[in-house]
Amino acid sequence: MEFSTEELDFFNNIFTDPSNDSIVSDSQHQLTVQTDIPQYLKQVLVGSKLTLLAEISHYQLWFPVALSIDGQGDFSPKLSTPEIIDVKGSERSWRVTTPKNVAVIDVFNGQQIEILSLSSTGLTLKMPTSGEKHLDLQQTSFEMSLAGEVPLKLELDLVRHEKGVVAAKFKGLQEGRESLRKFLFNSHKIEYSNLYQDIIL
Repeated sequence: MEFSTEELDFFNNIFTDPSNDSIVSDSQHQLTVQTDIPQYLKQVLVGSKLTLLAEISHYQLWFPVALSIDGQGDFSPKLSTPEIIDVKGSERSWRVTTPKNVAVIDVFNGQQIEILSLSSTGLTLKMPTSGEKHLDLQQTSFEMSLAGEVPLKLELDLVRHEKGVVAAKFKGLQEGRESLRKFLFNSHKIEYSNLYQDIIL
């Protein structure tokens, strides 16, 4: 991801301009405008969790932003991979249907499970048909690999189970969250390349 010249200038100048502009209304009153941030506020901002919103068509891209301070005392922002929200209709995480280069394995039975859709919050799977009415995902061990990376252990909570299709949400997917976001973001850029034509990321 790259910032445009205007964005870099904005981040470089918004907090660090050391100029003090004064407007004197009369001899007893003085209005002062400061454009630099006091040291104690810099420390608060560096430790804060910030988010930058970009809107593309009916999608919202929520970029986590980390601020650090470089050797000169200037802010240095770093964008992470965004969460993609589809705001058309009901607001929810964007999902890719029948994703390529993703495999979910039922470790206990040693078989690959077909993925119908995948989002940052969960997935839908086409499970082998079984006579059981109730499916206990806690009794099954799943692993998911994204584009050939090291498989992630999945803990799933069942949302829905109907006619061999299982909808489940991720539980405790901390280690693989960034990898999943990167995969989804890249999939979104490929599927909607026309939306990204004039954007440098």
